Amino acid sequence: MSAGASRGPRAGTGRSGGSGRGSLEARGAAAAASALDDLHARGHLADIDRHFGAFAAEIDGGGSAVALAAALASARAREGHTCLAMESLAGSHWPDVDGVALPDLAPWLESLAASPAVRAGDANERRPLVLDARGRLYLERLWAAERQVEREVQALARPLAADLAPDPERLDATLDRFFPRDAPSARPRAAARAAALHRLCLVTGGPGTGKTTTVAGIVALLVALGLAAPGRIALAAPTGKAAARLQESIRERDRELAATVPALAEFAAEASTLHRLLAGLGRAGGELSVDALVVDEGSMVDLSLMGRMLAALPEGARLILLGDASQLASVQPGAVFADLCGADEAPDSPLRSCVVRLDHNWRFDEAGGVGRLAAGIVRGDAGAALAALEDPEEVDTELRLLADEAGFARIANAFAEEQAAPLVRAMRDGNAGGGGSVPASGPFRRFQVLCAHRSGPFGSERFNALVERRLRTRGLAPAEDEFYPGRPLIVTRNDRRTGLSNGDTGVVVLDARGRRRVRFPELRDEQGRPRLVSPARLPAHESCFALTVHRAQGSEYDEVAVVPGPAASRVATRELLYTAVTRARRRVVVHGTRESIAAALGRRTDRSSGLRDALMGHGAGEHRRGTALER
Repeated sequence: MSAGASRGPRAGTGRSGGSGRGSLEARGAAAAASALDDLHARGHLADIDRHFGAFAAEIDGGGSAVALAAALASARAREGHTCLAMESLAGSHWPDVDGVALPDLAPWLESLAASPAVRAGDANERRPLVLDARGRLYLERLWAAERQVEREVQALARPLAADLAPDPERLDATLDRFFPRDAPSARPRAAARAAALHRLCLVTGGPGTGKTTTVAGIVALLVALGLAAPGRIALAAPTGKAAARLQESIRERDRELAATVPALAEFAAEASTLHRLLAGLGRAGGELSVDALVVDEGSMVDLSLMGRMLAALPEGARLILLGDASQLASVQPGAVFADLCGADEAPDSPLRSCVVRLDHNWRFDEAGGVGRLAAGIVRGDAGAALAALEDPEEVDTELRLLADEAGFARIANAFAEEQAAPLVRAMRDGNAGGGGSVPASGPFRRFQVLCAHRSGPFGSERFNALVERRLRTRGLAPAEDEFYPGRPLIVTRNDRRTGLSNGDTGVVVLDARGRRRVRFPELRDEQGRPRLVSPARLPAHESCFALTVHRAQGSEYDEVAVVPGPAASRVATRELLYTAVTRARRRVVVHGTRESIAAALGRRTDRSSGLRDALMGHGAGEHRRGTALER
């Protein structure tokens, strides 16, 4: 059906009577049905999306427009959005798909607002879909989760009552002990003040801006002021490796601060994954026994997990969220951390005093190297990013041409020969600890290949297969030996039995008796040694000579090689490239083309959500039944 067939004049969008209205509604229904069929046939809607659309249509009584909207809302949720912004699609052609026209906005909204499948005003009824006053269509569970997070954040962000807030003079004097006024940046002190005066504090900044150093000082401040008992401060992160890094950083800093605050000696500084922390509450929920909860890598926390975490906080407890608002959002629906950090822009937002941006970089010189490259990416300045990569005087950043699939195979084979083979050989020939020149922290932590894609010709799966094939030809990874010494692997599923979490990385070693074990360098056993796990006990896992950028969040390496893929890829975005580049402590090599980098920087990972609007005071009220969108 042509675009013209699905578009009528705005005067005829359901408010006129007689046969004109019926004709328009019939054309709109036909357009919706055609679009639903075409998008499913071309792979833009999955089977589950179409089934959900059919379910909504059954409740509605057969409405094609409702079925199409429900299917699109389901697809958007799978892509990480919390809602479908109807205005962004209505009355247009589907992006990159010829011949698929979508219904006009006003009649489409009228159909939804009148549908028994859609909740549009009655707060207590349960329906599969919810339409808000700004024309955003939600799956009901995501609407409920977003409103819960909004309520909890609003409550946490309120300034403390005068009788609960620390004495101003004592607060300033204590701040002086941990955050001197003459420090290179005043932002860490501002973050500590916010944490003392509010139950919510968000600290955002790029790698090297001192987030964990700042939060270690905040912990000391809260203990010194009597605002949190040492035994009631919990540390957590979305992944095991991020939790281990948080624990290590805070332990090191608070060991120094214990001389100033003796009570810190009682602070165990044990970090856990968020899932493990909340799982201890049981299925019925409950409250954490904490005065303060510190969560690192906040950008990785999805909407549902954030809701569970907020619900578990006892009354009076503080929440301190650390993260980088410029990084990739969570894999599951929501971009909660970015929404919270962005909501402080409104003058009447409750978050204005709760969000602190750290701007002084202690690791990178922003005028050169990785810092210069990251700054160009954040601005979306392709010229600046390419200049940083192509500067012949700059040794920390480099662009290497990767034009096709054959070039990708050459990179994998070179990696196998130059990086993997020597390390696998050393692990095979070493002792229980890995032996020889193998670093105690693990053999593959210094250098990591990061791919934008998981599958396909430029994906991490193909890279890992190519490396293992080359190792096999060298006799280092026999086909019959799944757990050959030196194999790096990543856990892909949480497992309570072993305590391993999705994202934990390890390497196969030989123990003192010559048995195969998987060593997890970032995890510790009861004696404080790296954990060793029998291969037979491992949960789902895979090799990880290369990782996707998503998988690498929360990790750091001395050097990274980044493969963004072809310029036409919709996966490579500004946020993904920034996340990949900032995994490096010292050096970044991007394997791609000038065109692929420029294209990635031109794409933003903008997730549809109503949370930021609600927290900025713009409201997220529900669309009233029978009315058009308020515009």
